[in-house]
Formats: sequence, C-alpha cells, structure tokens
Amino acid sequence: MATKKVSYEEAMKELEGIVQTLEEGNVSLEDSLEMYQRGIELTKLCQEKLAAAEDKLAKVVTESDEEVPFQAEEGK
Repeated sequence: MATKKVSYEEAMKELEGIVQTLEEGNVSLEDSLEMYQRGIELTKLCQEKLAAAEDKLAKVVTESDEEVPFQAEEGK
C-alpha cells in the first residue's frame, strides 16, 4: 500500500488529534490500540524529520564557503 508523504506539520496535527481523542476516553479498546500504533508511527516520522532538519542546520556555510558545525545554545 502506497503511503502519501506527510509533512511535519500534518503529522503533528494528526498526532495531537489522536492524543486528544485518547484522552477523552470514548474509544473502544481496538480503536485505541490502532490509534496508539498510528501515534507511534507519527512520532517516529516527526523525529526523523527533525533529525534531518537538524543535520541541514548543522552544515551552516560561512562566508568562505567552509562548512562549520552548528551548535544550538543551551537554555534557549
């Protein structure tokens, strides 16, 4: 089965909806398990997308075209 590419924002929105639905507690056990499984898939997808974005940011190009590692400031 072919899956459509989902953006980070779409995945987060779907994940938030799943969390809200599960928190309400009006879902059967079977549906809850399916939603939980989908939530895990979405979480992995988001983690992969964030890691890819971090890798891109880690290669900041200086004026002399040298690639230097990007380090996030702690506490911000």
